[in-house]
Amino acid sequence: MKNLWHVALLALTLSTGCAVEDEPAEPQLAGGVWSLESASVQASGTAVIPGTQNSVPVSITGNGEDYNMTVVFGEDPNTVMAEGEFVFFVEVSVAGIPFSDQRFPVQGAETFAGTWEIDNDQLVMVDTDNDVFEMEILEFTENRLRVSGMPNVMDFSEFDMSGVTPGEATAEFVLVRQ
Repeated sequence: MKNLWHVALLALTLSTGCAVEDEPAEPQLAGGVWSLESASVQASGTAVIPGTQNSVPVSITGNGEDYNMTVVFGEDPNTVMAEGEFVFFVEVSVAGIPFSDQRFPVQGAETFAGTWEIDNDQLVMVDTDNDVFEMEILEFTENRLRVSGMPNVMDFSEFDMSGVTPGEATAEFVLVRQ
């Protein structure tokens, strides 16, 4: 009888002492307003030296400033709309020597409106022209989203520099839930 009591006590201890913890809920993108906290872009390319056929490396670095942009991710349907604006301060170096810098205003509604989905570790957005933008999710918590992607180098056509050909580019954005 004494052994049966120990077995029952052990079973009770094991069944209450090893409670299964609930897994934390997956963060949700939809149903909130997100503020743009930071934006940056890095690009490389080449520039032809005037009067020659020789080219030199070009580096393009951009950082956002004057942030006043929000992004709303809707659900059912999964819509996305950027509203507001910020400024990209872009610096260009040719062969390691500073060449120019410019500020480009970025308007939200002009920049992006469309749909979104999360596919594996990718935030996939499709704009109203059916252009697809894939961003790798680097960090995703309930209140913070950090993504990185490769923008189309044609997006750098605003640079009025003859002979400069942008090549590969990466962009990173950090959004925080309001």
